[in-house]
Amino acid sequence: MKDKIGVIFDFNGTCLFDGWLHDIAWRTYIEELSGCAVSEDDFRRRAAGKTAGQILESFLGYELTDNMVYQFSEEKERIYRSLLAKSKLELAPGLENFLNYLTLAGVKKTIASVTSPENMSYYFERYGLDRWFKWESVVIGSGNIPLKPAPDIYLAAIKNIDMPADKIVVFEDSEIGIKSAFNAGIKHIIGVTGDSKDQTLKNKPQVYAVINDYTELSAENF
Repeated sequence: MKDKIGVIFDFNGTCLFDGWLHDIAWRTYIEELSGCAVSEDDFRRRAAGKTAGQILESFLGYELTDNMVYQFSEEKERIYRSLLAKSKLELAPGLENFLNYLTLAGVKKTIASVTSPENMSYYFERYGLDRWFKWESVVIGSGNIPLKPAPDIYLAAIKNIDMPADKIVVFEDSEIGIKSAFNAGIKHIIGVTGDSKDQTLKNKPQVYAVINDYTELSAENF
C-alpha cells in the first residue's frame, strides 16, 4: 500500500469535530465587540459559508481593514483555544486507529488546513499528532497562500508528501475544501459528515464516498 497512495487530511471538522466550539467562540467574541446578544440560530444563519471578515462585518455593521480582520480573528481563536483546553474533546471516532494503520503500512500522509499556526501547534501538543505527522509537511493556510477553494493548499501538500495527485486520497468536510482538492487534480475525495452533518456532500460529483467518522471506513470506500 505504501507505494500506491498518499493521504491528506483537512483537520477541523474532519479530524476534530470542533465546529460547535468555533461557533461558541465567535458568538462570545461578537457579543463582546458589539454589546449585543447573538443567538445560536442567528449566528448560523448569518455565518454559514462566510469568511471571518464577512462574519465580523455582518454583525458589527461596518467595513474592516485586513489588519482589523486579522487582529479580531486572532482574538476569536484565542477564545476558541481556551474553550478547547477546558473541553474533553477527542479526535474523531476511529481516527487514531486509522492513523496507526496508515503509519504501520508506511503510507505517506499530511494535513492541509486553513487553521492558524497557533491552533495547529496546540493540536500537535494536545493530541500528540507527531505520532503520525511531520510538522514540516503540514500545510497551513496562513500568510500569502490562497485559501480554499483555490488549489494551492492541496498542491503544496501533494508536493510535501511527494506523491502524484491521482494517487492521493483526501478527507474533507466542506464543499470549498472538496473543490480545492479537486482543483488540485485529486480525484479520490472522501467526505466526512460527523461534525457538519452536511448530507449534501453525498451529491457532490467530486466525492468518491461519504463517511460519518473513521469507524465506517471499509475496503469499499477506501
